[in-house]
Amino acid sequence: MIFFILSMGQKTRPILLFLAAVFRMIEINSLDACSFRERDEIVAALGSFDGLHLAHQRIIRACNERARERGGMSVLFTFQNHPRTALNPGQPVPLLTPYALKLQWIRRMNVGAAVGIPFDLSFSQIPAEVFIDEILRGKLAAKEIVVGYNFRFGHDREGDAELLLSRVPSQFERVTVVQQQQDHDLTISSTVIRDIIAQGDLKKASDLLGRPYQVAGIVIQGDGRGKSIGLPTANLDVSEQVIPPGGVYGVRVRLDALEAPPLWGVMNVGFVPTFKLNASPRCEVHLLDYDDDLYGRYVIADILLHLRNERKFSGKDELLAQIRQDILQFQKWIAEQTDVSPVVWNDE
Repeated sequence: MIFFILSMGQKTRPILLFLAAVFRMIEINSLDACSFRERDEIVAALGSFDGLHLAHQRIIRACNERARERGGMSVLFTFQNHPRTALNPGQPVPLLTPYALKLQWIRRMNVGAAVGIPFDLSFSQIPAEVFIDEILRGKLAAKEIVVGYNFRFGHDREGDAELLLSRVPSQFERVTVVQQQQDHDLTISSTVIRDIIAQGDLKKASDLLGRPYQVAGIVIQGDGRGKSIGLPTANLDVSEQVIPPGGVYGVRVRLDALEAPPLWGVMNVGFVPTFKLNASPRCEVHLLDYDDDLYGRYVIADILLHLRNERKFSGKDELLAQIRQDILQFQKWIAEQTDVSPVVWNDE
């Protein structure tokens, strides 16, 4: 699978449709790099898409279906960061899918192009009407729009689905609004899923996401304590992400890419109370039957099983014995499963 990245300043106009046909997805990381045309027959899905949960997937499917029906290209317009974090940096919104992971999932979703830009204060000042005229019609040349029922845009969130609908047929040929999606009594939304994960109900989070919840990050320098006791761990930078309550979890790991062969491991989430109480929680992964250096690698960990809560041990010997028990418990669980294959996108 090959991906093509377009950045600011490249002359993209003559090759967009050719690339969409040859490559799986065009990636564009600035508005200045957009060079879509009317004849490209663009259908654009708009949103933050944090988590790419089942409701988001419904929006993307609708976008793909409309693009196929009109013989055009589906384009997903999203942000590299969460808008609320840009507007309130002192109160960052923890993400379900950091942008590097979100982009990997988008690549699997059969869209023609992804436009992912940084959201900043200047972007937040764009009036809704200008967003429609200059970005949706100007930069994206969108003939159709697909949004969720609660999509808001423009300065002070003044724009909504109703405003987009009012621009049919003067500016858009069609606007599709995907209604609220429910799972029993729960609304499927990023906010709901963040709260569920923080409460530790990873089974329910998995149901709403359509896959196991994943933590992902670059492996950074840790204390080296795991290696000193014969159980080396990879310390993940998950500072932007929602993490579950402290404890030990069984995980399925891919290195660098979702397409990589899966590895098994156990992950500790918490403050490492046995040795010293850290100021912020850590995610440390020990991979089973894997000895290579992981520093600088991008680790994607599917959280499959809660093994136990975090607790303080009397010393390293008691801790080591418990970790071995955790590994045996997870290995037994793996052996009992009939299907622990990775989730793949199904665009049907």
